[in-house]
Amino acid sequence: MSQEIRDFFMEEAGELFDNLHSILLKNEELGDISEEELDSLFRDIHTLKGGAGSVEMVKFSAYTHHLETFLDSLKSGDITLNSTIIEFLIESVSSMQTLLQEEYEESLDIAEYEHNLQKLILDVQNHKSGKAVEKKELVFNQNAAELVDLFDTLSNKIQDVKNKKINPEDAIAEIFRLIHTLKGSAQFLNLQYFPNYVHEVEFLLDKARNGDILYTQHFNTLMETIVDQSKTLVDYELNNHIDHETFQEQLQELQEELVELDETVAPRNDKTLAFELFDATPVKKEPLPFELFEEPKEEELAFELFETTLPTPEVETPKKALNETPKSTVTKPKKAASLNKAASTSIRVNLDKIDQLMNRVGDLVITKSMLFQFADSLKDSHMHKAIFERLSNLDRDIRELQESVMSVRMVPMESVYARLPKMVRDLAKKLDKKIKFEHIGDSVEIDKMMVEGLMDPLTHIIRNSLDHGVEKPQVRYKKGKNEVGKLTISAAQESGNIIISISDDGAGINVDKVGQKAVETGAITEDELSRMTDQDKHMLIFHPGLSTVDEVTDVSGRGVGMDVVMNNINSLGGYIKVLSQKDKGTEFKIILPLTLAILDGLNVLIGEKKFILPLNTIVESLQPKPHMIKHVGETGKEILMLRNEFIPVIRLYNFFNITPHHQELSEGMLIIIKTASSKVALFVDDFLNQEQIVVKSLEKNYKKIQGIGAATIRGDGSIGLILDVVSIVELEKKEIA
Repeated sequence: MSQEIRDFFMEEAGELFDNLHSILLKNEELGDISEEELDSLFRDIHTLKGGAGSVEMVKFSAYTHHLETFLDSLKSGDITLNSTIIEFLIESVSSMQTLLQEEYEESLDIAEYEHNLQKLILDVQNHKSGKAVEKKELVFNQNAAELVDLFDTLSNKIQDVKNKKINPEDAIAEIFRLIHTLKGSAQFLNLQYFPNYVHEVEFLLDKARNGDILYTQHFNTLMETIVDQSKTLVDYELNNHIDHETFQEQLQELQEELVELDETVAPRNDKTLAFELFDATPVKKEPLPFELFEEPKEEELAFELFETTLPTPEVETPKKALNETPKSTVTKPKKAASLNKAASTSIRVNLDKIDQLMNRVGDLVITKSMLFQFADSLKDSHMHKAIFERLSNLDRDIRELQESVMSVRMVPMESVYARLPKMVRDLAKKLDKKIKFEHIGDSVEIDKMMVEGLMDPLTHIIRNSLDHGVEKPQVRYKKGKNEVGKLTISAAQESGNIIISISDDGAGINVDKVGQKAVETGAITEDELSRMTDQDKHMLIFHPGLSTVDEVTDVSGRGVGMDVVMNNINSLGGYIKVLSQKDKGTEFKIILPLTLAILDGLNVLIGEKKFILPLNTIVESLQPKPHMIKHVGETGKEILMLRNEFIPVIRLYNFFNITPHHQELSEGMLIIIKTASSKVALFVDDFLNQEQIVVKSLEKNYKKIQGIGAATIRGDGSIGLILDVVSIVELEKKEIA
């Protein structure tokens, strides 16, 4: 079987699963599904089963067959639809999705598969007979697979530190984030013991991250043991082979170990942590929590996430499961015809091929710039005008070609939205809140390359809105609100940008509490707080480590998530705004460029050096008058007063240590740029021409440079550096602090 055909099926299956989740989650509250949507569900399940059979994924096909038969009974009216059945379908589809991925990756555990298959058959029979389905075991979903990946990444990171491949100073922040993400992902599986266990570890890692203790070889060895035992805990908990009393005993042992480590590790005295710290005598690796637990019998092990030494013999799928056929697989001719028409007018193309095409278009843009520069050198020639006319035609054609290729890279926001309803549903249930989730702008298109980078920020913002924003039903009732909270995400294209808005009708941001926490954590001073507007205070929630909750829980409280949001949005070349009103709700607005591959830039001059500013960050430019510049504070910080607005000034020649042509602000140029919700004035000697540039990663091709976000190739073949405005502003703030 060709791998290309299997890949094609997996891509199609992803779209079918998105449609299945969309229909089921939309109708869960109603407890009913329209005849047309039921036909769509049956058709998608039937297509998945047939497609899987054609690419030799027989286990998935056999499993799906039983759900297809069940849907046929729903279509014929033999079974009456209700909320319980829809919930059963949601869980079954999630299990199908995990099963398909495991069979595709050839990582399927046969014993686990047989257990899940028999459970599905029993559940179907119970629903057909009208019996209540008792939920004795957890249903696997995508977060289970995510846990495996996270554990692997964490283990590799710890091994790299152990083998001195990376500096522990650089690794500790990433290890902390992985542990924090593991805890959050486990909660979506409704695990109770594991999040409590790893929460203790996270607390000590947080101290190491903040520099309160050293991350030594002793610490790293303990982390290695904890990760191994954590894997075991997840498997045991999923299989109900752990009791509360045993867990509490082992948790206490872990706490004692961590306290001992905290007391024996010396506090950090400087900002650097050398590899010499690992010369310390390694601690003896003792088994931590779970060797006292009863070892489950092989046939009882329902959910093995990790490798096991137990034999797992191949079990043949019952012939009846493969040979049964549904009562009817005939769809309405009219709808089938429309589907065939849609299929005939579209093709699937690997994204790598689109990227290669985009790179070639980028090369054309660079060549065009070179031709323009060459033509400009022929100003005295009688051919100059004729050459420029023809180059203008070439410029227009290349721009149209670029837009055409970009349109191929674009995908509808519907593909992003499809992943969110399930997450909102599960988190709302966990938090005991009632949520109505809506999405607007399904057809608005976004660059495919941005989708993955956008998912993490959206996830954190939604979690933040549900956890901190939307109140519990009883609290909303006392406030006179509808007990069901509202969460809305919308997308629109404006002025060459994608605007994504996530809003809730919750309690809003308590600006006084946020401001006070920011002062307590040292993020800002009392003086800075006094000059801040409410809008400025809203943005403080993105400061690393800042949280307004009074108690750190296993869900939130360390101020990690929103820090991730800001970093990810900045890396996508965008920025974020926050609007909030007390008891009215909060809105997060994410502004992103249409593409990261090609952008319009403004060349600026600093001394003898030329830099490029992304045009979408520029608000305006001016040559200031002396009376427009004010000095504030003990340091005499320069402020531009423009139309009753105070804008901080950053002298770029100081930042890059360049000798400028002008030192008086009134002799040079100030370029006002926007970053998050604030503005900053960048001082340069002059600005030159505007041009279209092809963005090349500097970090991939060279190394990361402070204040430089990327690079491009100029018309004369030289390298042009693109300024990273956000990092410049952040670094300047740290210098002032």
